[in-house]
Amino acid sequence: MFIEGLIFALIIGYVLKGNIKNLENVDIKAVHLVFISFFIEFFIVMSIRKGLLNMGVFTYILDFVMYTLLAIFIYFNRRNKYIVLMGAGFLLNAIPIFLNGGAMPVSAKAAETAGLTLDISKEGLYILINENTRAWFLGDIIPKTFLRNFAISIGDIIAAVGLMLFIITGMKKTAKN
Repeated sequence: MFIEGLIFALIIGYVLKGNIKNLENVDIKAVHLVFISFFIEFFIVMSIRKGLLNMGVFTYILDFVMYTLLAIFIYFNRRNKYIVLMGAGFLLNAIPIFLNGGAMPVSAKAAETAGLTLDISKEGLYILINENTRAWFLGDIIPKTFLRNFAISIGDIIAAVGLMLFIITGMKKTAKN
């Protein structure tokens, strides 16, 4: 979802006569925390897919560290409304993850519609929604079949919109504004 958002933002930014080099003019602090967070997520997902890790206390702690780093990044950049919007999306994702033992709840219907396997726990930190799922409505309940197939959440959409607006406005920002 974020890759598509990034690509669309770049296209829109160029259509609006922006330039990717203008992103250098955006005041952003502690961006390394974002990269560390996404590396942690990548490590967890790849380790689960390869059978090196199972969901449990260790992955829960890694998830906590990842979301803590993102929260610190958002705090450092709280004056940028688009980063705050991304943070709201991340928070909406964190709520069901931490209420459900460190795994994002996924709707079986959304997964099937998107053409995904229902053995979702082998894909990463995911569980299928059932009668015991907390805050299921914040889980991955929306099938996405455009470009790549996924089940996405409202948090994913909000975070992606924040990312897109950040990039588009950043591409329009010159050194003087």
